[in-house]
Amino acid sequence: MDKRLWHLIVGTRGGLNRAKIVHLLRQRPYNANALAAALKLDYKTVRHHLRVLVENDVVMASRDQQYGTLYFLTPRLQTHYEDFLEIWEKIQEAEKKINEVRSP
Repeated sequence: MDKRLWHLIVGTRGGLNRAKIVHLLRQRPYNANALAAALKLDYKTVRHHLRVLVENDVVMASRDQQYGTLYFLTPRLQTHYEDFLEIWEKIQEAEKKINEVRSP
């Protein structure tokens, strides 16, 4: 799971958005529309990231891709959530450094 998460979050475009989705879904289930609003992203962008996360056994849907479908973390990811947290912390550190460079 560790290598898959690194690839999905760090090794591909859009990985930061996928990490934010996983982080939110840890707190409670969301549908795509609510995720889009919470993250201030386009609905289609969120649907794309959800599809990638579902295909990689990170997120699961409550039913067959209908409007209002709720998304949850898979039991597999819940078991390996500490792997995700390690990646999440590194992302947070990197963002902090970038913001320090940008601020005078």
